[in-house]
Amino acid sequence: MRQSSLSMLVFAVYMCVLCIALLFFPVSFVTFFGFPAPDPLWVRMFGIVMGILTFYYVMAIREQAYRFYQWTFLGRLVLLPAFLVFVLLDIAPPLLLVFGAFETGCALWTGLSLRRERVLREA
Repeated sequence: MRQSSLSMLVFAVYMCVLCIALLFFPVSFVTFFGFPAPDPLWVRMFGIVMGILTFYYVMAIREQAYRFYQWTFLGRLVLLPAFLVFVLLDIAPPLLLVFGAFETGCALWTGLSLRRERVLREA
């Protein structure tokens, strides 16, 4: 398995775990990270969206859809700065930055892997 595919698989597993937590333990999962107790319906709806996104990632890995990998690399880079703004505006707990950092780290892993694989193909 190529490194870019492995990075996407790790991220898909992470998203699947989030999906399960949001669907089956919505209030306890969210409050554990310092957020106020939400309406469980909204959290579960987000969990379903996470599950659908996980499906897209898994299918992209199966099809070796490297363009999709590139798109997610760019899209996931937005998350940490956005979460940082939420924390600085005091509308989210600082722990949210851990999620943003993990997602950015996975995005960078994917992007660097794609670059390495492209260089190896061109050599």
